Amino acid sequence: MLRTKYISLLFVSFFLVCGEKPVKPSKTELYLGIEKTAYLTGKFNSPGPLAPVILEENEKEHFLRPDVKKALHQMVNDFEDSKPTSYKQHIFLVSSFRNFSHQKGIWESKFTGKKAMRLPINGKSQEEIIGLILEFSSAPGTSRHHWGTDFDINALDNTYFEEKGKGKILYDWLKQNASKYGFCQPYSSLSTRNNKGYQEEKWHWSYAPISNQLTKEWIKGYSSGEIQLNGSFLGAEVLGDRALDYVRSINPDCEKIQSPSL
Repeated sequence: MLRTKYISLLFVSFFLVCGEKPVKPSKTELYLGIEKTAYLTGKFNSPGPLAPVILEENEKEHFLRPDVKKALHQMVNDFEDSKPTSYKQHIFLVSSFRNFSHQKGIWESKFTGKKAMRLPINGKSQEEIIGLILEFSSAPGTSRHHWGTDFDINALDNTYFEEKGKGKILYDWLKQNASKYGFCQPYSSLSTRNNKGYQEEKWHWSYAPISNQLTKEWIKGYSSGEIQLNGSFLGAEVLGDRALDYVRSINPDCEKIQSPSL
């Protein structure tokens, strides 16, 4: 049976322990001791206070908040215990924490045409190029991956999670059970989000008890001018306040999760 490999944890005092009433973390704990704006925009030394995570499938090291790592390990182990014995797919991470510089590299490689998207950028305006990028990629400083609460699993392809022999059994189990551990799919089908925001990402999961709070804090910071994006990456001025719309456009089921139920 597949088991996660536990590495030394960097513990913080606000772990949510199953069966105990969750305590809302203080601002210092919410940002893991990092200055608020730096934390919200991923502008801190990687991985900083985040905990290393390795799942056996590919042995690649990822980083998440310690509380997220704890909940993820429990969810992975319970999935392994409950899945059909004939089902060979496991939960493993493809991507997790990304700092500002990492996200900037992804964004600008698409903005300049170095990385292919659904359509080529030749002859397109900056507005049109940004529209293509925003189908599946966040602007640097706006990504949920900056927070260590969000991760991508198994395959960055929705069809993987629709094929029974690959990810469908896994996805169906997550849809039914992930909320018990505090996780939600932030980018559900567009119809559940008033056709706003990024395209659906069945691979992207978020630890809602913390990311819900960070989403609100990001919105406050941007609205008050604390968070400034202009001039920090190619196309920032053209992006404008669309950044706020995309941060806001989250699966409403995420907001229903205040703490794990297990």
